[in-house]
Amino acid sequence: MKKIVFLCVLAFTFFSCDDGDLTIEEIDLTTTADVQVCLDPIPAGVTLLFQIDGAETLILQVPNDLLINEVTTVEENEDGEMVPVPRTATLNSDATCFYRSFESNITSNYFCDELPSDIPVALEYTAVSGTVEVLTTETLDDETMLPSAYNHEIQFTNVVFTGTNGQDVRYNVYSFGNITTTVE
Repeated sequence: MKKIVFLCVLAFTFFSCDDGDLTIEEIDLTTTADVQVCLDPIPAGVTLLFQIDGAETLILQVPNDLLINEVTTVEENEDGEMVPVPRTATLNSDATCFYRSFESNITSNYFCDELPSDIPVALEYTAVSGTVEVLTTETLDDETMLPSAYNHEIQFTNVVFTGTNGQDVRYNVYSFGNITTTVE
C-alpha cells in the first residue's frame, strides 16, 4: 500500500509541473505608465501613442481625427441625462493596438528615433477586436476664459488581445490613459 501511495505522489509531482510557457492574464500599465507621444504638443497628423513600464509597452495608433482639440459632443440618454458621446475607432481596422514585452527595458527613443531599435520582443499581444473611445474636455485659461488645453481620455471597450503564445486577454473596459494637448 505504501508503494502505491508513493507512486501516486511521485506521479502527481512529475505531471503537475508547469512547462514554463509565459502567460499573461491581464495587461495593466494604467497605474504606472503615462501616455506618451514623440512630440509635445501633439501636432496635426501624429497618431502614435504609447505607454512604457520598464520592458513592457502598450502601443496605440489611431486615425488623425480621433485626437482633435475639440470637446466631444453630448446628447440626452433615455433617462433624460446629458451624457458625452465619445469619438470612436474600431480596433484592428481603423486603429491598431499592441502590447509588447521586451527582453530588456526600453525608453521613448524606441518609438521616436529615426533608426529602429533592435531590442528583441519576448511576447506580443495584438488587439484583434474592440473599440477605442476618446472623450475630450477643455481647460480654460483663467484670464481669457479661452481654451488653453484639451484633455483626451482614451479607453478601449470590448477589447480582445491575442498573444503570440496563443492566449487571449479580454476586457469589457480598459483605460488606456489621458493625454493633454495644448492650444497654440
